[in-house]
Amino acid sequence: MKDVAAMISRASRLLLISHVLPDGDALGSSLGLMHLLTEQGKQVRVFSAGPIPEEYLFLPGMDHVSDELSKAGDQDLVVMLDCHQPERTGQVSGPFLAKQPSVAIIDHHQGEVDFGQAAWVDPSYAATSEMVTILAQEQGWNVSPQAATCLFVGVQTDTGSFRYGNTTPRVFRVAADLTQAGAEVWPISQEVYATRPKRLRLLGRIMENLELSQEGRLALSQITLADLEKVGAGPADLEQAVETLRLIPGVEVSALFRQTPKGAIKVSMRSRGKVDVSQVAIALGGGGHKSAAGVTLEGNLQGVRRDIATRLRQGLEAMS
Repeated sequence: MKDVAAMISRASRLLLISHVLPDGDALGSSLGLMHLLTEQGKQVRVFSAGPIPEEYLFLPGMDHVSDELSKAGDQDLVVMLDCHQPERTGQVSGPFLAKQPSVAIIDHHQGEVDFGQAAWVDPSYAATSEMVTILAQEQGWNVSPQAATCLFVGVQTDTGSFRYGNTTPRVFRVAADLTQAGAEVWPISQEVYATRPKRLRLLGRIMENLELSQEGRLALSQITLADLEKVGAGPADLEQAVETLRLIPGVEVSALFRQTPKGAIKVSMRSRGKVDVSQVAIALGGGGHKSAAGVTLEGNLQGVRRDIATRLRQGLEAMS
């Protein structure tokens, strides 16, 4: 944290980058840090390859998020948030990052870190937004209501509204501090968890494709491009879908398989904690946490689903 803080302190022009298909924590930590640093007189730009889920469009400063990169010399420092692998930021930004002389990383995902001049990567944190909040507190930065709102959303969503196993006493203290700084819980929750009809229709398709095995401990489902088109939804509408599968009583591990427009298969995995799904993801080039991980693989839907199912069944058998 000290090395990252020192790099940020020295920089006057910063570019903040998070991962593709940004979630609440990627956007919350990026925009939260933007507000914190802008208040210090720094020039800050935020890049996201998108698409941006509609429930996060209300975040203060969202109009500053761009999917266009500037010239290599237009910033003193690039800060990667909520991921530590350049390729996870997008096809254009990945090569761009490789050419940057000054990159700092703030992330809470597991995986080997071999990039950046300073990296604060710690899976013990529930969210990158939690890390940014603690960084601000350690550095004595003022946390405005705008910054607090963004950071609270990151903490709230990555803990499943404080329901997941990563919810620690430290998380509650951070959430309390952000609330005191101006994050309004009820208005935020109305935006983030609003009922969206197309997502309900999409969830119906997912449940139609549900397969339970291993005595109900393994839940698998899939979504094709045709399914998305039929309900008028996009990839961003699937953010919480795999969580719904994990909530089925008796399910220990769930996985959702999605076709991408370029023919690859995006795999999202969740566990109740007894099976480490990050081991499956990392072994195949992905990343994540013990209870939440993902990977994108080349191949057909049936083949990828069969391979992942075999690996997850082995994990379930190992815990028996």
